[in-house]
Amino acid sequence: MLNQATQKFSKMHARRNPNLSIQSTAPYSQLSPPPQSATSGAFLSPTIASRRGLLSRSPPPSPSLPSLIPRHGKKQPQPSHSGLVKRILIGCCGVAFLVWIILRQLYSSSQQAVSYEEDGDEWEMVGGSRLPHEPSAVAVQDANGKMRWTVSIPSTFEFPLRPAQYREICHQSMEVSKGLRQEAQGTGSFAKRMLNYYQQDQYYIDVQEAEEQALLPPNRVPGRPKGFVEDESVAGGTYTTGLKVCDKTLTYVMETEDAGFGISLMRMWMSYGLAQAENRAFFIDDTRWPYGRYKTYFQPPPAAGCLPPPKTHMVPCPHNARHIVVSAATVHSTFGHSFTEEWEDATKMRVQRQHKIFSLVRTGYEALFKLRTDDAEYVVNRALELYGAMKQEGGLSIGMHVRHGDKHPMEYQYQKDYIPLDRYIDTARELYIDLVEGNPKHKHTSEESKALLARHTSSKLILASDDPMVYESPELGPNSIRAQDRIVLATKAALEAAQAQHKKNKWIDEITGWEGGFYRDVFFSLGQPVGNADDMNKLSNTEEVPEGAMKLRELVGRAYLMDMAVLGKADTIVCTVSSVTCRLLAVMMGWEGAIGERRWRNIDGAFEWRGIIW
Repeated sequence: MLNQATQKFSKMHARRNPNLSIQSTAPYSQLSPPPQSATSGAFLSPTIASRRGLLSRSPPPSPSLPSLIPRHGKKQPQPSHSGLVKRILIGCCGVAFLVWIILRQLYSSSQQAVSYEEDGDEWEMVGGSRLPHEPSAVAVQDANGKMRWTVSIPSTFEFPLRPAQYREICHQSMEVSKGLRQEAQGTGSFAKRMLNYYQQDQYYIDVQEAEEQALLPPNRVPGRPKGFVEDESVAGGTYTTGLKVCDKTLTYVMETEDAGFGISLMRMWMSYGLAQAENRAFFIDDTRWPYGRYKTYFQPPPAAGCLPPPKTHMVPCPHNARHIVVSAATVHSTFGHSFTEEWEDATKMRVQRQHKIFSLVRTGYEALFKLRTDDAEYVVNRALELYGAMKQEGGLSIGMHVRHGDKHPMEYQYQKDYIPLDRYIDTARELYIDLVEGNPKHKHTSEESKALLARHTSSKLILASDDPMVYESPELGPNSIRAQDRIVLATKAALEAAQAQHKKNKWIDEITGWEGGFYRDVFFSLGQPVGNADDMNKLSNTEEVPEGAMKLRELVGRAYLMDMAVLGKADTIVCTVSSVTCRLLAVMMGWEGAIGERRWRNIDGAFEWRGIIW
């Protein structure tokens, strides 16, 4: 490998400059100071006689020195001090010029071998610049003299990188790619900042190929990253070390600053669907997920059938890289404007344009939404208890999800408030009329009383909400049932009533309930002392979560998943599309039922299903 490294190439660190232009590498190489070498040390040594004169501070000997004996008795002229000073200065300048010429030659030759230190070793590289010590997009010149670019991630960095580093790499990638394309086309040409979603960048060289060509140092940290979720083969004990590294992968990093559980599910399901569509192996990393570990909530994901790549090979951009990373920091790069243009059906109108995107999310749901064993058994029994009798009597189960808290509707009239519960009830009534009373296949009895009785007994509202006060609302009536009661978010009044039956704990100053719904700050403050807003900002960014606080977060997450799992088995759904959970429920119902038969109803204005609202 070191022999290959003597090939001539240069490197240039991508700068955050919107007007980046890639120029010749010679000026850039001269910016780096020359490393010390044996050649330069020997040349400047004053002990070498042949070169000692070059370092002398004395001027060279004069070719015509005056005689010490006066001629013909004439008085010897006194030497001029100004002339002597001039001669000394001229001599020093001449010596300095010669030294500068020699050092310049030494500096140029030293640029042919610049060392890059990594993990204590020196990586001998050809060219005039050093690799950046931070993960960056870099421009390189390959062995054929062609300018290319790639992503350099030093092996000293742990996987996954910080969100800011992933965002910076994607920004640099766009700028470097644009600069190389614009330079190749000519100085007066214009190049797009971003290519089409599946358009190959001819100037990009993958990390693996860059290492094979000695453009990047080889990876020295093999093995599975410690934060990767165990798949079915690993958890089942059938994992073998004889597997090969996957040819192409997509790794979803669950780290997010958003406290909502639904947004993580939407991104993960869509990432899995995209990986399957692009024939990539799929991996999950839960190293810094606010809800803890993936296995706390779900069964292991499907087996990849191959080994994950080295951590230095997994990059966030460009999308045509062999091993890509998707996280909250890069979701706009992976599922942004170019993704929409590629995956939307331009021949359709309105929500029909989203059919292929819906299918991606549905693929992820079918593969990954498998709750842990005890919660899954509870959901099956609960669904049978709620929906079994209704189906036998010909009734209709109407699932209703009410989102309050820090998520407000998109409809202008209620942007700073919430959709009234009356609209939920009215929409549920319309659904019943359309699907039951208005359905010619439904058999009505001739007696009106029996029809009304069936409407109010066999048809039920199955309710789930992040606000416990909704369950006690009089608008819903006696026909509304809580989706699940295994884990319940309680109000302050309910907690005080439960505490009144037991001896009060003197160490508890005040009881706080879950009034108003789910709030990001409330979630991050669970189980932790919080005094002001500054403390809240520290809590939301910390990785050190106490065990008690994480247990509370796990209860909130499990309650949410069971609510959604039971609600997803209802015949119809009424919700607000501004909530991610509402869009997930449509995915769980399926395209034909939710969109084709219109059994999924949004009451938040005239908006339709959109899976790419982040």
